[in-house]
Amino acid sequence: MAPVNVHGLTRFRTSDLPDGHKLAGWEAHNARSLVGLRARPLGDGPFEGTEVNLRLPQLQLAKVSGSPHVVDRDIRQIATHPADGVAVYFALAGEGCFYHRNGCEMLSPGQGLVCDADQPFQRGFTRGLTELVLKAPRAALRETVGRSGLARPHVFTFGGGDHGQGAAHAHALAATVADALAGARTDWDALQSTVLELLAALLGAGASAGSNLAAAHAYIAAHLHEPELSAGRIAVAIGYSERQLSRLFAESGQSVPQTVLAARLDAVRRAFADPAHARTPLAELAAQHGFASQAHFSRAYRARFGTTPRSDRGELLAPP
Repeated sequence: MAPVNVHGLTRFRTSDLPDGHKLAGWEAHNARSLVGLRARPLGDGPFEGTEVNLRLPQLQLAKVSGSPHVVDRDIRQIATHPADGVAVYFALAGEGCFYHRNGCEMLSPGQGLVCDADQPFQRGFTRGLTELVLKAPRAALRETVGRSGLARPHVFTFGGGDHGQGAAHAHALAATVADALAGARTDWDALQSTVLELLAALLGAGASAGSNLAAAHAYIAAHLHEPELSAGRIAVAIGYSERQLSRLFAESGQSVPQTVLAARLDAVRRAFADPAHARTPLAELAAQHGFASQAHFSRAYRARFGTTPRSDRGELLAPP
């Protein structure tokens, strides 16, 4: 079955294929859209997988979910389907093993791995997986990182808690890829530039102003619910001083407090439009998004959107 194009994304499901063609269809799709692999199921049932892909001029992005299985990228696959770049895997659900010529790496949700996609490897998922994938070509790496490959796979942390500058940039990279695959980004040139800058920071080539700003915004989005979120905490997360952080945000047209407040208000407004929160009291929603005072929340909401939270919520939930 050919992938379905939706707003620049392609979606592929093995459930649309007969049982005898699921693995072959999965392998063919990945060879076209990401990385060529051989796959085999674990257990007695047929393999089931879904994949959302986005192709940019230099990058390929994907969100992959699959039932328990093993994949191999051996010398024959590399020769038949050369990747000519690196692959970055972000584990969202399911434990995974990554076997390579120098050993084995274990990945849990919140961890990622970057590897040379033209070095042989095997991956195993005994309980299935959900992950984000980024593939970047050697030409882009040479331009942004100064080298074209990796000597060995590198494991990093991108989710859960505060783990310093490197994790903040890794988290921002995962969040940027996830947003793009959810259809939240349409400025593809800006998206590609941001992803490459964050990838360069992840690979140790140094963080740029653009990657630091992206890391700061991702940190803010992940910690909106915390009333104590401050410029100091954001600065520490991305490896800046507060003075440097203030200058970085000023150059983008907003102060740090303005950015945090706007992000909180936007998040509450999105919650207003979600039927799942239809019965959640306004004060509770405000508190869930970091507002210590309902009066402050109401004033700020009216100043940003020109209406009261209660009135806006009624309009957003009203049937079309």
